[in-house]
Amino acid sequence: GRPNVVMRTLFGIAAVVATVSIFSVAYVTDPVAVVVLLSSTLFFLRWCGLFWSVPSMLGTRNKVGFLGGVMNLGGNIAGISVPIIVGLIVQATGSYFLALMFFAACGIGLLLASTNIDYEKKIPV
Repeated sequence: GRPNVVMRTLFGIAAVVATVSIFSVAYVTDPVAVVVLLSSTLFFLRWCGLFWSVPSMLGTRNKVGFLGGVMNLGGNIAGISVPIIVGLIVQATGSYFLALMFFAACGIGLLLASTNIDYEKKIPV
């Protein structure tokens, strides 16, 4: 298969389902439905582990480690900043509604970013 078709399809499906699921959590009151939606969100976000194949697809042989490191740096920055952002949102609003909308917005960002990468073209680094 063509890398663009495969990767964009897998990441697109994962992003759409995860975004719709986390968005829906904000409107559901049944605890069982919330658990199902959160489980669906996490299941499809696990597909994003495929991103670790991207450095070897996009980078030249001597830059794969560098690209993987940059990805790891981005993940760590998000791991530090997102809990702070969510805490500030909840503290300011007294509710998790906008925090869930923030996560849904991140899912839309994932969809846009992952479906616009050219997975067939090496990037000069």
